[in-house]
Amino acid sequence: VLGGHQDSINGYMGGSSARAPGSDDNASGIATITEVVRALVDNSFQPQKTLKFMAYAAEEVGLLGSKEIAKDFKKKAVNVIGVMQLDMTNFKGSNEFDIVLMTDYTNDEQNKFVGAIIDHYVPGIKWGFDQCGYGCSDHASWHTQGYPASMPFEATMDTMNHKIHTANDTLAMSNNNASHAIKFAKMALAYIIELDR
Repeated sequence: VLGGHQDSINGYMGGSSARAPGSDDNASGIATITEVVRALVDNSFQPQKTLKFMAYAAEEVGLLGSKEIAKDFKKKAVNVIGVMQLDMTNFKGSNEFDIVLMTDYTNDEQNKFVGAIIDHYVPGIKWGFDQCGYGCSDHASWHTQGYPASMPFEATMDTMNHKIHTANDTLAMSNNNASHAIKFAKMALAYIIELDR
């Protein structure tokens, strides 16, 4: 499963008239997933296993969409060998790391696997670990149901984009380009292909 949430919000619980462009949180994750799909299709990739690409609803108000899906998968005993959450991929806040793997509500073995993938397939990318401190995105829904999940993130929590959940969450915060997100697309492609073996 490669997923990200499609909703955005302005402020705490938003408002019907609040402008919430959500360029980074989380149009960047959805655009990265779309780029992964495009690359797979353009290269006529024929998977051996089932791939699921998901754009979750209502993440910003309590992970509602992913909770529903993960619970349903668990109830039906769907065999999911890995879940990667792409939530915020385009703001380069940290000088220390390009990709940060969150360690809470994630699977340690899969995080190590993702790190090895980055080292092998995306050389030159600096990566490390941090914590959200809470179930900060849809990976937590999968983890809670016992599925191995990872959340590679764009920065450490203290260097992340602090314009999210405002009217200023625009592409201008990422220098009007998607160069940081390309690193995540390459990593996610390698993740899919390796897990498909």
